Amino acid sequence: MKYKHYCFLVVILLVNNHIKAQNAAPSATEELSVKFNDILKSDISNSKYKISGISMSVIAPDINIKWSGAEGFDSTEKTDKLSENQPFRIASVTKTFVSAAILRLYEDGKLKLDDPISKYISAEHQNILKQGGYQPDHITIKHCLQHTSGLFDYAMGGNDYIKTARKNPNKKWTRTEQLQFAMDHGKPIGNPGEQYKYSDTGYIILGETIEKLTETGLAEGLRTLLNFSSLKLSSTWLEGLEPKPDGLLQPVHRYMENLDTTLWDSSVDLYGGGGLSSTTKDLTVFFHALFNHKVFKNKETLQIMLAPNKTTINDKNADDYRMGIQQMVSKKYDVEAFFHEGFWNTIAIHIPEYNCTIAINYTNQFSNHTLSETVGLIKQLRELQ
Repeated sequence: MKYKHYCFLVVILLVNNHIKAQNAAPSATEELSVKFNDILKSDISNSKYKISGISMSVIAPDINIKWSGAEGFDSTEKTDKLSENQPFRIASVTKTFVSAAILRLYEDGKLKLDDPISKYISAEHQNILKQGGYQPDHITIKHCLQHTSGLFDYAMGGNDYIKTARKNPNKKWTRTEQLQFAMDHGKPIGNPGEQYKYSDTGYIILGETIEKLTETGLAEGLRTLLNFSSLKLSSTWLEGLEPKPDGLLQPVHRYMENLDTTLWDSSVDLYGGGGLSSTTKDLTVFFHALFNHKVFKNKETLQIMLAPNKTTINDKNADDYRMGIQQMVSKKYDVEAFFHEGFWNTIAIHIPEYNCTIAINYTNQFSNHTLSETVGLIKQLRELQ
């Protein structure tokens, strides 16, 4: 009988301790999650930007951070809550993947960075370039990687491409049509290697180069060269050129000003200059792997990718663009960062000093607030260690 009473008392104590644990102060992980979410909420509540939703992922292993979250909605209609697991079109952030794939081919001895593009593109495309006033034998792979090719940007060189796409959003574009569009709507920017000018045209040529050298198509080429499987990039795919992975949520809406472009055919931004869909989680995983030597075979290859672009060093008006990635130094936090932005309000960024990677996607409107506050929080947490 006494034994039964003893057991009963033990059960009572265990239950009480469990209740106390539930009512205890939140863990450090929970507190950090609240802080990240508060940053997102603060950005959304700023009426100046009219932001509908934000998803973000952060990896900073030195301070034990691996976080993903979202606030707000996945469209400006605000009918469905935004999830951090929703994929979205990443637009030009694709260029970092394409550049890395080209550099993997370089590692494998399949190409040289100073090779002319004429070595890898079709005779038809060479003729289109020649008729447009270019010399394919003088434009190199490196020129295209660094946006110093002199090629007019078919997509953003003017308003013509966007106007044409708006008239027929369901049109299935080909790379050939986009290359011809560049010839028809713009002139050569200058001699290769002599000036910096951002160009999607150069990157669709790099996409063709990957196709030729892998003989598998661009989607499979990226997937294989960059080890999507081993990195577990399960929510990343080249929309329009391969099936959407099973089990993914509906994509976040994409906007151009107030126009919902979510259902525009994916080929409008495909073939190397853009085209990938992903999540903030997958973007942080890839960028973090890239800077932690899990993508390239040799550490020296990352140094080549990040080496200063000699063409832009003395040009104060040029972006500090390297190979598929841009460099900047934060005046506020005095740290160097490497990043790429996408047209649909996406950014992926790595800060080597903190070994921290951040990816942010805005449903409809970009703001610097979330990135700045997140970097500030990371800096603060590092200083506390």
